[in-house]
Amino acid sequence: MPETNSNPNSIYMGYTANELAVQLDVAKTIDNLPLYQQENAKMSAHAAAELACTRDISCGEDHIQKLDIFPSAIEHAPILLDIHGGGWRTGSKDLRSFPANTVTNAGITWVPIDYGLAPNYTIDQIVHHVRSALAWVYDNVRTHGGDPDRIYISGNSAGGHLTGCILMPGWHSDYGLPEDVVKGACAISGVFDLKALVYAEYGYNDDLTMNVETAHLYSPLFHLPRSGCPLLVSYGAQEPDEFRRQSHVFCEAWKEKGFSANEIIVEGAHHFSMARQMADPDSSLFKAVVEMVNM
Repeated sequence: MPETNSNPNSIYMGYTANELAVQLDVAKTIDNLPLYQQENAKMSAHAAAELACTRDISCGEDHIQKLDIFPSAIEHAPILLDIHGGGWRTGSKDLRSFPANTVTNAGITWVPIDYGLAPNYTIDQIVHHVRSALAWVYDNVRTHGGDPDRIYISGNSAGGHLTGCILMPGWHSDYGLPEDVVKGACAISGVFDLKALVYAEYGYNDDLTMNVETAHLYSPLFHLPRSGCPLLVSYGAQEPDEFRRQSHVFCEAWKEKGFSANEIIVEGAHHFSMARQMADPDSSLFKAVVEMVNM
């Protein structure tokens, strides 16, 4: 889409550098984010203690590359590989255990993954880690009762962006994967044009240190596949304008290619409550994921 520049000082989509930074600074959009994250950690610890699971499986050459497997009781169950958020700088799979009960009860194996974080890792290394985790799942999940021919991807915030990177073309053969390895995806509250991070006065790119060319290279909006799987794009109605715009534009671009896409706007939800949608069996997003997996 063309950029709008109604403000003579705008540098991206009509925003000044400071306005754009404010739009992307979601940590300031709710009160007491640390408490919210502590609640996620407590729920995740409870799930990991109560449910059958195999944790901290190495899935790459770097020590940070690990994943957990919460198997469904169903034999040859479909897989939902989950990519955590945290602005590419924080976060952990250990905070993504809490949806496991809801997901496995729906007959789906839940696989949250870890990847390197900025500034210790660059965006190309982060994307490599996520793609490597997918390759490990494809090669090994059968031994954990999963079906490698029914792999689905979900991710929120930075994980929503990285979900989009999984859907990009041209990398699969380097990892020994078929181009159609992913049968469906759910990108939640993501950023799909990383140039926004570069143009912002402050924020995520302080640690990612991307230039415009690198940001374009890892922007899913500009690298759509030749053949797209079913895609769910979801965000909260209370999220900042730029987050909502990016999700909407990505969903529309998917549709314009002739691919199946569904935009799910969750009323009353902010950026961080979106991470809890997969744990709510009554949420519109979770129901849509289950429907996609069972198509």
